[in-house]
Amino acid sequence: MAEDAVTARSLRDFLVAAGLSSVDEAAADVVVVLISEAAVDDQEWRDRIERLRGVRLVPMRIDGVRSSRAPEHLRPVNWVSLDPASPVTAFGTALAAALSDPEQVRGLRNLRAEAEAWIRGGRNADRLIGDHGRAAEARELLATLREDNYIDAGGPVGEFVEASYQYTRKARTRRRRRRGLGTALAAFMALVVAVTVPRILQVRGTNFNATVTFGEPATAREMPEWSSLQSARLLLRGNASQRVLARQTLASLLSVPWSLGGPVVGLGEDDHTTIDGMSLLPDARRVAVLVRDVSKGVDSLGLYDIRAGAVLWQVRLGPGYADISAAADGRTVVAVGKKGTAVVDVRARKVRRLGHVESGYAALRMTTAGDVVVGREHRLVVGSLDDGHFRTVGARYDSLLSLEATADGGARALVTVSPGRYRLVDVLTGKVLASADVDRPLIAAGAVAPDQVYAVFTGADRQLWEMRPGRAPAPTGVAVPERTTTVGLLSGHRVVAGGQDQRAHVIRLADGGDLGVVCRDVPRLNGLVLSPYRDLLGCFGAYNSTWWQAPAGPRTVSTAGSLHTGTRAAKASVAVRADGGRVVVETPWQGMFRMRLFAGDLVASAVSEDGSQLVAAAKSGDVAVVSLRMSDNIPRVVARWRIPGGDPAVAVGWSGTTPLVRAWDGGLWQAPGCPGCTTDAGLIALLRERLSGCWTDRQLTQVDDDTRRVLGIGVCRPLPAPVED
Repeated sequence: MAEDAVTARSLRDFLVAAGLSSVDEAAADVVVVLISEAAVDDQEWRDRIERLRGVRLVPMRIDGVRSSRAPEHLRPVNWVSLDPASPVTAFGTALAAALSDPEQVRGLRNLRAEAEAWIRGGRNADRLIGDHGRAAEARELLATLREDNYIDAGGPVGEFVEASYQYTRKARTRRRRRRGLGTALAAFMALVVAVTVPRILQVRGTNFNATVTFGEPATAREMPEWSSLQSARLLLRGNASQRVLARQTLASLLSVPWSLGGPVVGLGEDDHTTIDGMSLLPDARRVAVLVRDVSKGVDSLGLYDIRAGAVLWQVRLGPGYADISAAADGRTVVAVGKKGTAVVDVRARKVRRLGHVESGYAALRMTTAGDVVVGREHRLVVGSLDDGHFRTVGARYDSLLSLEATADGGARALVTVSPGRYRLVDVLTGKVLASADVDRPLIAAGAVAPDQVYAVFTGADRQLWEMRPGRAPAPTGVAVPERTTTVGLLSGHRVVAGGQDQRAHVIRLADGGDLGVVCRDVPRLNGLVLSPYRDLLGCFGAYNSTWWQAPAGPRTVSTAGSLHTGTRAAKASVAVRADGGRVVVETPWQGMFRMRLFAGDLVASAVSEDGSQLVAAAKSGDVAVVSLRMSDNIPRVVARWRIPGGDPAVAVGWSGTTPLVRAWDGGLWQAPGCPGCTTDAGLIALLRERLSGCWTDRQLTQVDDDTRRVLGIGVCRPLPAPVED
């Protein structure tokens, strides 16, 4: 395209200077595809792309074009986004993609995840690769990457692989505990971390000081809880230069999504417990957990406190329980299994036994009306706690993809009756509400909506399809990787898509806008625990389970009167005006200064009521939140964000301490912010509020007692012994 010619020439010159040859498309091994608003509307361009079926493609987005507008076979491919302010970053990523063997990159990502888990677990031998053949293959892979000299394969990954090789050579028959851990959905971010993490993680343990003082934001955001904890230690105990960097790191991380943590098991050599089920209570502070003592084959029901990061108590249930679910009032929790059904009074910690037995696979949900619904491997079951009577409903199916209690007091299930044939079923009646007969996907996955009567599933064309009563199934245009195994629907037409080898992203069905990543700390995601309470989301993995706050979509309540559409703003003796992509700020305490915020021009800015913070937006939809004053009188950008879907911004404003952004389509978004991030005390107070869960002794190695006390940090303790009811 003529409009993209300048970018194309610059990229070609960069790649040629790096040693690659520029050839015709027909003779190319790799083709970098420049995708823009102008290109996707040009039929000649689309025809050229359709002919590129036998080469590796590297899509590069050079403006705000949506992925749903691109040719279908480009949508599932990892895209590179060009930042006009720093094009060399995107060009370098394209170079790495052209040089890299995809299988080698995927293998390195897996090894890095395993190495990180090994380090977090205190370098326990049980977390090493247990198969000697695979350890030898990993060793050969790293040797190849070192010879190629374009990916840093050293640091903790090299140490992990060498330790695994030596360990398995001495004991080849030892059972392997860890393999093939999760990979990032964005493959090229993994390349960045592959280079930076070895510079931060030291041979003899995690050096959290380096995470802060190195100043690498991409790496710090991979572990924001740990990075923020160490930043706080340096802010409280460090020298002047360390405090400056700690303020910047802490302020930037307090605006990003964090994990709320989850139950920690396996702390000691004699601890052989696992978490086999979770159900959030209505107060959104406590979680019922199904705890299994693997060595004894006995299950217990525990109550986990999210804030404290501790299981408060356990009541013994017996062997063979499959799943649990809390009642809508939070007073009782039901468990089903091969020894019967247990109804646990949460307050009294007493168990009432019912005779109903589930001897195989069973997914359990309780409706708001008090009905007990069970999804067996091939049948649906409905029961009552009042009389203990249970009955099968509906027809037999091939597989159960999703079972959820719904806001209308009922429950719905998504099942397949054969590959590619989906049915949305009312669980209480067994009635089929909607059907879809489509091509068979590689992996069947789908979800039921909690607030409306519809479901989504992954199609053979690698996008999500939607099915509703009275309508033909239809593609949504939301592309998902081919090996998506976990799907969940949230209220407000948001979908969570992820799997065991890819991160879970929350996506808007309306436009495919990516709202953010969840379950980042669960390396092998097996399933989601959806909840109607405060938008909390449980991430259930093979080795750990955690809770996350799901990212929200646009607000439904209009506050247009508080938004500002101009580039000049003033409040509390603070005046701001735009100068291209910069802001010119005048304050009583610092006089006049300039800050560059965007590559393009500002379209709107607004100062908070107390004059301490500024929110500004560019036409591209990029948003920046700035703390104009901090303890060292250095203004800092505390949050950067972009409107999901790439919509342009037209106005900004404040609702109390919350920054707001209006998109051109009328959507009102709450941008990430950092309220109170204007003083050291404010940073520490906000961090203390955000920290939840417990920490292992290994994680707290370099955190002194005073910092632990100031932040209210709790050390993980072994689970309490279960008591008989």
